Amino acid sequence: MKRILTALALSLLSGTALAQDTEAVFVALDTDQDGSISEMEAQRNEIVSEHFALADTNDDDSLSREEFNAAFG
Repeated sequence: MKRILTALALSLLSGTALAQDTEAVFVALDTDQDGSISEMEAQRNEIVSEHFALADTNDDDSLSREEFNAAFG
């Protein structure tokens, strides 16, 4: 499963600075700047939205930076 999410992340993110790109995507999606991505915020990105439930490993209906990086980084 990690490979699938990594492959999806690579299609989402391009360039050699993948970690910086992942952070930029996280910041762009976190529109209320609360340090997490809600399901509503995730809807702004098709890949993140489609895999939100899988990435939300603690089932709190939001993606922390750690969850986002683990799934997409």
